[in-house]
This record gives sequence, structure tokens and C-alpha cells, in this order.
Amino acid sequence: MGSGQDSIEKGRDAAYHEGKRENGAGMLSAGEILLLNQLLYCPKEEDEKRTIHAYQGNTIGVLLNRWSAEPLPDEADCGLCMKGKEWNHIVRLIAENPDLRRMMIQSVHWDEAAGGGGGMSVVFTGRCLREAVVVFRGTAAGEWRDDFLGGAATGERDGVSTTQQRNALEWYRSLGLSGHFSRITVSGHSKGGNKAKYIALMEDSVTRCVSFDGQGFSDEFIEKYRDRICVRQQVIENHNMEYDYVNILLNDVGKKFYYQGFADKRRGILRMHCINAFFWFGEGDSCFLVRGEKEEEGKMQVLDRFLNSCLRSLSREKKIDMTEFLGAMAELELGAESEEPFVIEDDQKDSSGKKNRQNAMVSLLLQGKNLDLTAYLLAYLMEYQRTVPEWMDSIEQVSEKFGLRGLKLLTQIAKGMSEWNDLEIWIKGIGILMDAAPDWMWERLQSLCEERCGWGISEGDLRRLAGIVNRAAEMGKNISVRPGTGEDLNYCKSSLQGTGQGR
Repeated sequence: MGSGQDSIEKGRDAAYHEGKRENGAGMLSAGEILLLNQLLYCPKEEDEKRTIHAYQGNTIGVLLNRWSAEPLPDEADCGLCMKGKEWNHIVRLIAENPDLRRMMIQSVHWDEAAGGGGGMSVVFTGRCLREAVVVFRGTAAGEWRDDFLGGAATGERDGVSTTQQRNALEWYRSLGLSGHFSRITVSGHSKGGNKAKYIALMEDSVTRCVSFDGQGFSDEFIEKYRDRICVRQQVIENHNMEYDYVNILLNDVGKKFYYQGFADKRRGILRMHCINAFFWFGEGDSCFLVRGEKEEEGKMQVLDRFLNSCLRSLSREKKIDMTEFLGAMAELELGAESEEPFVIEDDQKDSSGKKNRQNAMVSLLLQGKNLDLTAYLLAYLMEYQRTVPEWMDSIEQVSEKFGLRGLKLLTQIAKGMSEWNDLEIWIKGIGILMDAAPDWMWERLQSLCEERCGWGISEGDLRRLAGIVNRAAEMGKNISVRPGTGEDLNYCKSSLQGTGQGR
């Protein structure tokens, strides 16, 4: 990714600059839609309902008057990879856009239905523009697993939609916007982007969908709705960070545009999935996007192909289990509280008594039915290493870059095992070692894990990990990675291509 003012200026997207439209008329630009999305990410969670919800029925300008009157300190930690200075800058950008200021905060909604996950959505309306914009906030703490459950058959009526998708569609239909507005845009970030794409596919009343880092759909969904997708995908735009973890999930539909991310580099994987990572701030009050680089985009596509290929190798039931497992891993990696307790051994707790996320990941990989899922994931990585070793380098680089602890550990094991001569003899040796090795040998192996992989792991977990390695080697005998099995499904005659520019 380029850095410095020169690269920023060269990569500037004039259509996005300061969130203005190209022709000063018509529908809102992608940049302006992005600014509306940002309004759903107030810096402090306790302020969110008190502000957005309390100002329902007022214009955005009325809300901004309050925020402008109470600017945050420049170094205030606003969460979401944002400092107070950046938040204040975004507030000024919106405040200086008369069309955005005049838009009404028509309706604010939280999905509190059974299985809803607490997702937030807002309807903004602009009478002068004759446009309604429905924005879905990104993944709430209870929705990460739903992101991955969309990767397999589901329990909904059609067998392929998720609960949050169906809830979002039903709420959208209840609004009756098509009777009052000639142009309707649906938008969202992350999980919100997926909901927006789902509604755009299912509802002809939607004029345009602008998704920011939203994940795609399962093979089963693409198969079931292939005809509808071919007709409706032309209204969908995907605006993605080049190194984002979420937008690569599953099969995407619509045009794709890639951008470089500008955010706090100390936040690992989160930094490329924060909505404000799209914003590059120049001198004064300038703000713009920077085009993505194909090389970096390609590394994430390798991870996309791996996940697709692995899921497609499983039976329907196992695919559901694996997607739930991946969802639980995502909850830990991205900071959400898991719905299930983790059993942390005494020597895994830090001095403050809080769970160490790395140790929690080890516990997740090695508990209950996850043992078989972890073994299968490792076995598939081992076969990937044998079949396409150059792709494994990209997977390891991505996991290293973003702190994907579970994937990094399994990738390191798979790559390490590929270097063993007479692998089958080694695996048999591991089986014997598990039963006969003295305690001092396990202690030495613990030290090696710490020295070579940076993982502090208990003796009990190390024994379980050795068992997984043994199991993975057996599973690998029945796994075959076939070329092309990881590509996104596309049944339409022509594929839509983005130009990398905002509208």
C-alpha cells in the first residue's frame, strides 16, 4: 500500500472527494452514503441510542449541531480505530454538506426479535433529492456467527437465508418507502452490507445498493436464487478494503471496487474492517479515497478461495458445523464476547485474572466437538500445502498481518509438517509419544512452541494438539484439493466489473 502525501494525491478519487457528487445532482454519491453510514457509529456506545434514537424525526443538521457544540478531544479513544480528531473531522464533513444536513432521521430500528442479534438500522430521507437511504450498521456482538452461518444451509423457510437477513427484509418491507420515494438506496457496512445486498436482491423497489465491506452468500443461496441474482446484481456496488477480512467471505455479487485503508495500525485485523478506514484525511478538511493495489487484493482472494474450497469439501451437516466454528473463531479474533464459556486452565490465566485471547483461541480449537473440526481444518491446510504451496504463503502472511491466531497456528503446523521426511512414521511416533512421553519431554515441547511459534500453551492443551495432528494426518488421506473449487460461484452470462472509483 502506498504511503505519504504523494501517494494519497495520486490515488485521490475525485468523485469521492469530501463526499460530493460528480454532477451536483441526482442520487447521493458513494462517498455521501459512506458518511451516512458513519453516523451509525457514534464514538461511545452509551451515547448511541441517546443521540440517534432521540433525534428521530429531526434533520441530521439538528443532530450535528449538538455534536459540533461538544467536539471530542483530539486524542480521545472513540473505539472503531478512531481518535477524536478524526471523528470531529467527519462531523464537519457532514455538517458542510447541505443535502446531508437537510436529510431527515426518519426511523431508527434495533433487531431485537428472536435470533436478531441486536443489529441497528436507520432510514434517512431527502425530500429535495426524492431519495430514501436505508442504512444497516455492521456486525453487533451477537451477529458474528450469523455472518458465517450464511455460508451453509440454514433453518429459515427457504433453507438458505439467515435470521438476520430475513428480519432485515421484513423490516424494510414494513416501511412502505416505495409509495413515497422514487429512488431507494440500501447500504451498510460489514454485516450491514450483507443485509443491504440481500434486500437489493429480493426487493425490486430498491434502486441501488452500496455495500461497504459486506460479505457474500453461500453456495446454496447462489444456487437457489441464481436467476434473481443475474437480474438484480447490476444494482449492487461493493466498496471494499483491499485487506479486509469480511468482504471476502463466501460468494459475492455485484460490481467490486477496492480501496487502500487508512487507520490505526496497532489494531491488527480490526483496522481494515473499521468503516472509517475508508477515509484518508489530507490537509485542511479534505477527505478522499485511495485506490487499492491488485497485489494486496490478491492475497485476500487466496484466503477466500481456501475457505470456499474447504467448505465445499464437507457434507451439508459438517458444513454447518464448520461455519459455526469459524464464526466462533471470528468472535474471538474481532473482539466480540463468545456465547459459549471457555475452559481456561489455571496456568493460562494472566495476572489480572482476565482471559488471554490467544489462550481462549487455543481452548476453542481444542474443546469438545471442535477437536474434529480443528483436525479437519488442519488436514485441509496440509493438503493445500502439498497442492498449492505458494498460496499457503499468502494465507500465512494474511494471518500474520492481522493477528488471526487460530489460522496462523494451524498454518504453521501444516507448513512445518510438510517439511518432515517420512511423515507417516512421524505421525505414528506422535501417537506413541502421547501415551509414553515423560513430563519433562512435554515441558520441552511447550518451550519449543513458545520459542518458534510464539504460543504459550499448557501441557494439557499440548497433548490435545498432538492428538489433533495425528487425527489430521488420517483425515488427509481422504482429502483432495481440486483446482478451481475455491472460486466464487457465478451463473450469470456476464460478470460485473468495478472500476475502482466511487459513484
